[in-house]
Amino acid sequence: MCLGPELFIALGASASAASTMATVGSVAMAGMTGLSALGSMQQAKGAKQMGEYNAQIAANEGIAAQQKATFDLKQQQRQAKQFKGTQRAQMSATGGELLDMGDVADMTATDLELEALGIRYGGQMAQTAAQQRGTLARMEGSMAARKARNEAGSTLLTGAKSGLTYASGLASKPYGSLGGTASAGMGDLPGTLYGTA
Repeated sequence: MCLGPELFIALGASASAASTMATVGSVAMAGMTGLSALGSMQQAKGAKQMGEYNAQIAANEGIAAQQKATFDLKQQQRQAKQFKGTQRAQMSATGGELLDMGDVADMTATDLELEALGIRYGGQMAQTAAQQRGTLARMEGSMAARKARNEAGSTLLTGAKSGLTYASGLASKPYGSLGGTASAGMGDLPGTLYGTA
């Protein structure tokens, strides 16, 4: 959108009023650029905070998984002791061969230990997975924050370029010599816009 003095002169403003209105328009554009960049910076801060929040949730999930595995392991060990006691009592009551009873007890002990190892391993894997999710959440938050900061910088640079381009265009036109007439110094605006066609 053109906010240069030509537009305001075409609408019937004097050269000095047109220049003032164009300056106000430029300041408004600069302010909007600044607000846009500030919004991007706020977005960066929010993305970083969200990443940290998600990482903390993942860490808590890891702790909970390890605590559950510890609880499950204690339960399994308690049940294993009860089972071994019941098994010994049944073996004693049946009067089976001592060698056969030892083999059964050994197999039971091996199976119970494998079950305990499976519980420990499951807890460790769940905790590791949660830690990895936390690391990923932090990385995603950092990347989103970096992207938003880059967008803020890009917005500021684009706004500065537009401002400089606009200012250089104003400096090259002799608006002070217009004397308030709508026909002088209008460049390529159509004559119907300012009533001289």
